[in-house]
Amino acid sequence: MNKILSQDEVDALLKGVQSGEVDLETEKKKFLGVRPYDLTNQEQMIRGRMQGLELANERFTELFKNSVSNFIMRFIDISIHNVEIIKFGEFIKTIPFPSSINTFKMEPLKGYAIFVIEAPLLFAFVEFFFGGNSTKDVRSEVKAFTPIEQRVNKKVVTTALNDMASAWTGIAPIRPEHVNSEINPQFVTIIEPSEIVIKIEVHLEVEDFKGRIFFCIPYSMVEPVKEKLYSGFQRDKFEIDQRCGARLKEIIMDSSVGIAAEIGRVGLTFGELMKLEVGGVINLGKSTSDELTINVQGIPKFSGVPGYSRGNQAIKITKIINKGESYDTRSNKA
Repeated sequence: MNKILSQDEVDALLKGVQSGEVDLETEKKKFLGVRPYDLTNQEQMIRGRMQGLELANERFTELFKNSVSNFIMRFIDISIHNVEIIKFGEFIKTIPFPSSINTFKMEPLKGYAIFVIEAPLLFAFVEFFFGGNSTKDVRSEVKAFTPIEQRVNKKVVTTALNDMASAWTGIAPIRPEHVNSEINPQFVTIIEPSEIVIKIEVHLEVEDFKGRIFFCIPYSMVEPVKEKLYSGFQRDKFEIDQRCGARLKEIIMDSSVGIAAEIGRVGLTFGELMKLEVGGVINLGKSTSDELTINVQGIPKFSGVPGYSRGNQAIKITKIINKGESYDTRSNKA
């Protein structure tokens, strides 16, 4: 509510202005809410929606969700909670102690970035990795990570950086490389506290447990590719998920198939079949040196000659039957 000055207050104010005790320009700026604008301030220069980074983050969550699910053998839900531009000093203050703070490079981009895993989340990874069914006994405080926790941390960090490289393909062909790990945020210095960074907060949920990871990427590091960060990139509709392809190939390679070497075939009439007796001979029309057909799941795939290997009957492949090639199963000639 506006307050009307009394005559005594008006006289006191005029006297203060005349004597110089009251700076009229300063009071005017306070009243109007005016503040100086620094054109050299990075934070004021970075504006707009980073569509390219948003698409890369979405891609990362998809890849990392599959990787972590396979790692701990449990379904996990991952989502980007927040992306903001802040000063590095402010980011360091948000990191809880203890945490797994991992410095990494993003070649060919210059400089260092940070990947953070909160300690309770790392302990949950260890619990699930070794077959635990609950996180109710997960520790929350620690002064140092055990060798087992460090190994699990290295595995998670390596996986995250590999997934990050795949997710950033549309922005830049980066090659992330883990440099070192720290537990206390006070000992982490990759840039000046006043420099601007991109903070990416990711939430993970496994059964009844929720945890967080963070990416801290200096803006000066990604400035050479800032056009890609802001303009975005379109995914190729024919893009093949290399990870799924590799997994499918692995499953196929472990599948069992039936292989049979066909010694020969002959056609008989029903009358000839009825005349067969014990000791009768059926002429297959082949010699011992003729090649045999090798069927894979009933489909002719190879030709070979019979013999022995290490005291067992065997067949040596002499030819690969190409797809679409006609094959006479009676004469065994292509």
